[in-house]
This record gives sequence, C-alpha cells and structure tokens, in this order.
Amino acid sequence: MSNLKGDHISCASSIPSNAINHWNDDFVQSMETPYGASEYHERAETLVKEVKILLREMQSGDGDLIERLEMVDALQCLGIDRYFTAEIKAALDYVYRSWDGSAGIGLGCESSTRNLNATALGLRVLRLNRYDVSADVLENFKDNKGQFIFCGKSDDINENNIKEEYVMRIMLNLLRVSSVGYSGEIVMEEAKAFSTAYLNKLLEKSEDIHNKSFLKEVEYALIYEWPRTFSRWEARNFIEIYELDNMRLKDKKILELAKLDFNMLQFEYKLEMKNLSSWWVDSGISKLVAVRERSIEYFFWAVSSIDEVDLCSSRISMAKITTVVTIMDDFFDDYATLEQLKCITEAIVQGWNISIIKNIPNNLRTCLEFVFKTVHELTSEATKKQGRDMMPFVTKAWADYTKACFEQARWKISGYIPTYDEYIKIAEICVAFGPILLHTTLLASHILCDVDIEKIFLNKSRFYQLMRVSMRLVDDIHDFEDERLHGKTASAISCYMRDHLDCSEGDALNHIIKLNTKLLKEIIKEFLKPNNIFLDWEKICVNSTRGVQFFYIFGDGFTYCQKEIKHQIFKVLIEPVEV
Repeated sequence: MSNLKGDHISCASSIPSNAINHWNDDFVQSMETPYGASEYHERAETLVKEVKILLREMQSGDGDLIERLEMVDALQCLGIDRYFTAEIKAALDYVYRSWDGSAGIGLGCESSTRNLNATALGLRVLRLNRYDVSADVLENFKDNKGQFIFCGKSDDINENNIKEEYVMRIMLNLLRVSSVGYSGEIVMEEAKAFSTAYLNKLLEKSEDIHNKSFLKEVEYALIYEWPRTFSRWEARNFIEIYELDNMRLKDKKILELAKLDFNMLQFEYKLEMKNLSSWWVDSGISKLVAVRERSIEYFFWAVSSIDEVDLCSSRISMAKITTVVTIMDDFFDDYATLEQLKCITEAIVQGWNISIIKNIPNNLRTCLEFVFKTVHELTSEATKKQGRDMMPFVTKAWADYTKACFEQARWKISGYIPTYDEYIKIAEICVAFGPILLHTTLLASHILCDVDIEKIFLNKSRFYQLMRVSMRLVDDIHDFEDERLHGKTASAISCYMRDHLDCSEGDALNHIIKLNTKLLKEIIKEFLKPNNIFLDWEKICVNSTRGVQFFYIFGDGFTYCQKEIKHQIFKVLIEPVEV
C-alpha cells in the first residue's frame, strides 16, 4: 500500500485483510424472517395492553419499592420500556417519594431499615431516568473502616446469616450502579472496585453456582457497563438472562413481548441492511480501490445510536455517510499525494467543486465522485426534512474534517509529533463526529435551529467536544501501535510522551485510558443531569458515543471485525430469538 509521498495507487486485487467485506451481498439479500407479518404486531399490541394492566395492579397497592424498581429495570433492560412510559414514571415517582438522600431506601415505603440492595438498584434506575439522586447515599452503607456492609444500621437480617445469593445480588447492583458514576464520585469508584473483586472471584468458582441466570448477568455487567453498551445488545442479552430464570418476572407475557419486539425490530433492520448492501455493491467502489468495506458494521453502529423503527432514513444515512468518511480516511492515509489531498480539501471547502481536483487517477476520481454524490443526496434529503438549505452547514462540517485530516497527513509525511494539546485539537475533528452526526440527526429530528446546529456540530460546544475527544482517545488506545506500523507517528500516547519526556509508553497509555474514563463520566453527568430534557437528536449523539466505546471493548472492532463484532451483529441483526 502506498504512502502519501508517492504516486503509486494500491489496486483492489491486493486487498489487505482488514479491508475485506465480511458480509457478502448474496448472504444479506437471502436473510428472511416472518416477523413483519400483521399477526405478530397484533399479538404484541395485545401483550402491551395486558402488561399495562399488570403494571397498574402493581401500582395500586403499597407494594415493595424494590419490586417496582426491578420491574422498571427489567422493562428497560429488555428494551420494551417505550411502551410503558406513563407506568414507569408512576413507579419511579412512587420510589422517589420514599428516597432519603442521606440514607437511601428500604424494601418498602414504610420501612425504617435502609437496604443496600434496594438503594444501589434505586440509585442506578433513578439516575438513568434523571431523578436528582446523589451517590453520597452509599456512604451510609460503609463501616468505620470504610468497607461496604450489606445491611443498614438497624438490620432486619442477621448479618451472620445473610444468604450468599443475597450478597451476590447486592454486589451485582453495586457494580451496575458504579457504571453510571460521575467524575469525582469516589464512593462509586470504591463500589466498582469492591464489587468487581468479589464478582470476579465468584466467577472463578462458577461451577458451584446453580443460578445460571445470575452468572450470565454478572458476566454481562463486568464487560458491558452502561457507557459501553446499547439498547438492542442489552435486550438480546437480558432476554437470554430472564429466560434462564423466568421466576424473576411477574408474568411470562413480559418476556414474550420482549422477544416479539426484538424480532419485529430485527425484521425492519434486515430490510434496511438489504437496501444498504445493494447500495454499496452498486457503487462498484470495491472494484476500484481496496478501501475498508464496513457498511454493515456501520449500520450496526447506527442501530446502537438510533433503534426506533420510524428513523430508518437516519440509520441508513449514518451507515452511508460513515462509509464515505472511511473512503476519505483511506485516501488521506494511503491513496493520494499531499498535492492531491490539498486539491480534494479545496474542492470541498469551495462547495464540493469536483473540477478543482486535477491530476488524479481515474479510479480515485470515480471514488471521489461517489463520495460527493452521496453527500449531495443525503443533504438533499436533509434539506427537505428541515425545510431550508442544509448544504452550508454540511460543507462547513466536512471542510473542518478534511482540513484536519490534511494537517494529520502533513504530520505523517514529516514524522512530526506535536504536543498533546496541538494533537487533540486536530485529531478530535478527524473522528468525523461533525459530518457523520450532522447528516444523521438532520434526518432524525424535527426542525433544528441554526444556533443548535452550529453549537453541536461545528465544534462550538464543550459537551460535544467531550464526545469527540473520547472517540479519538478510545481509537488511539487500541490503534496507536498499528498506526505506527503504517507510518503514523502522532497519537494521544506519543504526544503525551513528548510532553512528558520521563514517561514510558506504558505509563502514557495508562494515562490516556484513565483520561478517557474521566471523559465518559463527564459525558454521563451532563447527559443524566436532573431535569435536563435532552431531545432525540442529542440522545443520538450520546448513544453514538456509547456505540463507539462498545466497538472497542475487544480491540478495534471497526477495523478488525471478523470476531466479536461479527458475532454481535449476528445476534442483534440476523438471528431471531426463539418465541
């Protein structure tokens, strides 16, 4: 593969392993499922009505607080909470009225004994639903040595006789609540360390644990904490978890509804995947140049960000625009000279004027024409949706992106390693958050005012900067060694080492990992701020960040997607659950 200094262009016959398409179009077009039929939708509607009755009956009496919390948690983990918005609010309002900010809650609204299990679960569920709850409440469940104890100060369970399963459930809820901790909440970090150590030891003797549902839930929680997972993946896993222990749900109809809902959504996603796969094959790009073929993986990312049925056009837009961003990224990394990249950047800055691009091989020009055509088509859709011309905003977002990529190309050619601050200012824009999320949200939301578009997508908001930087850091954490082998010397790790000459590469890597964790906590805090009414398009941005973190759990799942990500795509987008 060529570098930026040369004129040689790699041809499609020399496809590197990380460019191979793992989803053959014939396979995608062959996918079938019956769950689009009216009979399934009618059954789901009936189940929704019956579950609503169940939830109202639960609300009618002075039931346990933990019963209400577990029900809300189950509905949300199973991905069917959107059917029960009013019932969920009623349940959580009831719990919140009993919430003591200094002591937590007990098992029932009249209980004077505070319970760590109920409090940890309550803190997590209430916080995720934007109620004003402080993590300081967990301090009430620590002894004078600062260690967590399993019951409140006046326990109605003898501490020496606490059942092991009860302790395990407490530890699991401590771990789960720690995943929605804010930056600076030390007690959440302590809860995470304490519960993680216990649960990891538990897994070492898993053969002695009879509750397989609990073990599967522990395994899930240890890997997929809230900032690194998304609704459809969580739904698939919790369907399997609750299926192993259906006694945890008050009625089997809840699980049946979750399964039907999952399969009906999957039916819609399969139609969209067929559309997307045909679009990519028809483009013929893979026959011209060995770019990374990731349209299905990018669609999976789009599902992690936008899972609602009625936002089909937004999902497809996200997958398409990320695909063309990848083409551009490969151009800047491997396929063009610096002079050609300068022309490409200028063509975009000057309003997508392809005639500016001179002295470029025909195969690359065809690829660029495809990029330009796709951007114009998606911008035309956005203009119709928004009721005014969106091209000026689109051009500005793309211009910022290409100018930043051009600067990185100059660094690569010269071997220049900038300071960390200099690097991150450019590199955060190169993640293409602006163009990708702008195209996506313009099709997902109602009319956006110019001020909001400029604030969010044109690099003028601290909150959205946090997301861009976090995306950049998680990529560098997993890819800096691979990028170095391909000639890129500048990364968050190398630039931090330049600023701290006595710092080893391992120390720099650990620092960047900790910094990314801190950024995620800041994003969580802003997003879950009490009474903060985030609009749908803002939720898409946050969920896209969570989706990126998910893709990097086992390494760079965008580039090397033949293992875990392929398995996850199969479970979410291809294989229905058994009803």
